Amino acid sequence: MSIAAPRRQEAETGRVAEAAGRSRRGVDRVYPYTYLVPAVVVFTVFFLLPAFFGMYLSLTDASTYVPDTDFVGLANYRLLFGDGSALWNATVNQFVYAACVTVGKTVLGIAIAFLLNRAFKGSKVLRVVVYLPIMFSTIVVGLLFNYLLKADGPVNALLEPFGLANDWFGSFDLALYSVTAVDVWMGVGWTVVLVLAALQAVPTELIESAELDGAGPWQVVRHIKLPYIRHAVNLAALITFITGMKGFDLIYATTGGGPGTATEVLTSFVYKQLNTGSLGYAAAVNVFQFVLITVIALVINRFVRRMEATS
Repeated sequence: MSIAAPRRQEAETGRVAEAAGRSRRGVDRVYPYTYLVPAVVVFTVFFLLPAFFGMYLSLTDASTYVPDTDFVGLANYRLLFGDGSALWNATVNQFVYAACVTVGKTVLGIAIAFLLNRAFKGSKVLRVVVYLPIMFSTIVVGLLFNYLLKADGPVNALLEPFGLANDWFGSFDLALYSVTAVDVWMGVGWTVVLVLAALQAVPTELIESAELDGAGPWQVVRHIKLPYIRHAVNLAALITFITGMKGFDLIYATTGGGPGTATEVLTSFVYKQLNTGSLGYAAAVNVFQFVLITVIALVINRFVRRMEATS
């Protein structure tokens, strides 16, 4: 009995220690995920719940003028796609706007980033000047260019002697592209910052080795610098495109969606429906826009990944 008792106590102590070890390992596995709780709560409250509520509204006849709300199923979607011309026009304009903004900011951003990557007098000041427009309020920028580019504005006064004056925001053919140009001017600095940071991360040893092997400036750019900045360019282009597919504030401040429906995009289409008080129909348009952006973003992201994998 004197020998068995210590052994039993030892075994019991071992079991307690093993259980404590398992408990501690479990806590260690769970502990890092507790830091996600605030982010999950914020994401749920400010994104998931409003998103699901918007989807629910799209299935009702909710209106700001009528307190009662009835479930109408897919009636709003049938009405939306039944009036295909307005939806198609807004969708095409939104896509053209997003594509032009993306191409403009990406191409111009890469060119400016390569220029600013060189050491010359005033380069730091020029970096600030390029990035400065993105710090301005979009509404203020829109109103400013609305004044500068109006038919009797300062820009046309300078272009008049050369026969280039035009009603930039009042022309059916030019209005959308005029807003696009303003958006590119305002937001290209963000692309420049991303690409410039990627350029400055290119190892100087690779560039020096290539130059010692006889590579010219264009070969260094093509075979060394461009592959290194590809991820930054792809990220900037994807985010710019998604932002362009939701563009509204600059369009509203410059043209208000006009003239006619020349600059009518999905977001301004939703805004007009909200002004009529039809929350259900506006929510249906918003859901359609969300699905469209998600599908396009996934397709572009998959294409970019395949391109990077095969290069």
